[in-house]
Amino acid sequence: MYQPRESGLPDIYAQTQVRSGVLGKVLALLAFSMIFTAAGALVGVRLGGGITLVAAIAMLVCVIAVSLARNVPVLNLGLLYGMTFFSGLMLGPLIDIYVRAGLGGIVYQAAGMTAALTFGLSAYALTTRRDFSRLGDYLFFGLLALIVAGLVGLFVHLPALNLLLGLGGAVIFSLYILVDVQRARHLEDTVGNAVLMTVALYLNILNLFLSLLRLLTALSGGDE
Repeated sequence: MYQPRESGLPDIYAQTQVRSGVLGKVLALLAFSMIFTAAGALVGVRLGGGITLVAAIAMLVCVIAVSLARNVPVLNLGLLYGMTFFSGLMLGPLIDIYVRAGLGGIVYQAAGMTAALTFGLSAYALTTRRDFSRLGDYLFFGLLALIVAGLVGLFVHLPALNLLLGLGGAVIFSLYILVDVQRARHLEDTVGNAVLMTVALYLNILNLFLSLLRLLTALSGGDE
């Protein structure tokens, strides 16, 4: 077995190997998660919008449950993939509405921008020497403000508010990707940690996509 101490390499090499192991697991879990999301979306299209609320509640239950069962083998993965399936179940009817309204191009644009931002921000977080950990507290309060504004938006329909919510959400969840990817570099290489980081990054990516979808819709002059 390769032993960094005996070869004269510094301890940081071993730490890098551990960190890359966590990130490798997270990337693999995210890839499988997208498959379950796609499957859920296909089912959601068939079931229609009536399933959206049920899927959202089931997704939230899975998020809470997986945080409690992070170190329980098989169950933690089952809850993770259940969460991503219910996420797709929730997204399917929404995407179908856009497609039926002739706005499928906006969905593709939002998906492409989400992929590009996720890749670019992740690469930057892994290569920069800047520490983004202090952003966490500010982002939390920003997220609370975004939730309050979203609740107001349920009762007050203003194009400017939709634009602000989309832009604010895109910025907040982009920064969350930076914070969480960098945080993953310092976690112990365990399946439980990989599962939790996958949940965090998946939710960041999901909300980034929804924020960009809202932003592009507002910019196009369409209704939400």
